[in-house]
Amino acid sequence: MPVVLQSEVGDLIAQHEKYMRGIQGGRRLDISLQTGHELNFSRKELASAEFVGAFLNHSNFSYSKLQQSNFFGATLNNSCFVEADLSQSDMRGAQMQGANFTNATLDDANLADGLLLHHRQGGDLGPVNNMNTKMRLADAVFKNVTAQRAKFSSAIELSTNLSLANFKGAKLTGVNFAGSNLQGVTFENADLRGCNFSNTNMNSAILLHANLDGAVFDGADLTATLVHPGDFTPETFSHAKLSKSLENLEYSIKEIIANHRIWVNTLGREGKRADLVGLNLSQVMLDGVQLQAASLQKSLLNKASFRSAVFTMSDLSCCNAREATFSKADCRGINFSMARLDNADLQYANCSPMLISSTLKPTFWSANFTGANLQGARLRGVDLREARMDRVLLADADLRDANLEGAILLDANLTGADLRGAKLDKADLRGAVGIR
Repeated sequence: MPVVLQSEVGDLIAQHEKYMRGIQGGRRLDISLQTGHELNFSRKELASAEFVGAFLNHSNFSYSKLQQSNFFGATLNNSCFVEADLSQSDMRGAQMQGANFTNATLDDANLADGLLLHHRQGGDLGPVNNMNTKMRLADAVFKNVTAQRAKFSSAIELSTNLSLANFKGAKLTGVNFAGSNLQGVTFENADLRGCNFSNTNMNSAILLHANLDGAVFDGADLTATLVHPGDFTPETFSHAKLSKSLENLEYSIKEIIANHRIWVNTLGREGKRADLVGLNLSQVMLDGVQLQAASLQKSLLNKASFRSAVFTMSDLSCCNAREATFSKADCRGINFSMARLDNADLQYANCSPMLISSTLKPTFWSANFTGANLQGARLRGVDLREARMDRVLLADADLRDANLEGAILLDANLTGADLRGAKLDKADLRGAVGIR
């Protein structure tokens, strides 16, 4: 195979940019059936480029525009596609072991099987790549990827990190997800027939209107996962861990809250701290409830209402509060790490640090949103001073007039977020993307 060098890549990209703009002398980037190693294509406009059958291991495509690009049969092991746009790209049969697709866009992309043939000595046809098709994506990282309506091969094994990925409407029939991290994944309207989800972490996943015919969930953790009762048979989740229902509690929710209030008022001497871990509280109306220092980890709070509630120092990590309401709630020092809060309403909520010691040197406890999904959330006027928000997803969120002074937003995704009037003084924005 011909070899392409990094010194040639600049000229090829410049010609491609002219081609895309219709300028004379332009030429489509085409390095099909060529070999390159550790090539850098980062932050380039490469839409409709041709990489068919190319060997490009350890190459860097991060932040590049690769819409409708053709990687059919290419070898891309350990390559980086962080934040890349691969919409409508053809990646059939591509070898992508260890590739990093964190925060990438793969909408309408085709990652199904494909076999690239070439003429061998003697004249007969043979495959360009002889690797095991099931391992094409072994150890690849799809964290927080958007792959709506994408197609995957039924032969692929995806034992990898897919947390917070969006596979809405994707075709994933027969894919083996066994042992994968699927925390917070969206499978809404996806075709999951015959998929293997054995021993997966599917906490806070969305399975609304997905086709689950023949899918296996043995040993899967489905706490706080949102499903529609009409989309599955009673046997579908018979061997999975599910959220607890209110009907199965020893005490009613009102009794639990009353005992918790006594526990708070007596500084723990009487009553009992509310333990709502793994509980299904979807669509409950608990406006104004007082749940200071309560435990709600992995709880299902979809469309629940907590207007003006008190959640100071409460633990709601890994909860699924999609479309829930926390407007004007007191959430000082709250733990929302790895929580699902997409399209939630936190307008004018107080998520500032909580004073926990008033000695000569006061001690404060900051709210924690590390790794949380706040896509499309309404956060107008919210107080997030000094909040820990590493790797938080704030795409398309309404942050008008929000106070983010001193907040830690390392590697946060703010693509499309409305930041008009927002205060960002002393905020740590290293690695953050989408800030306008």
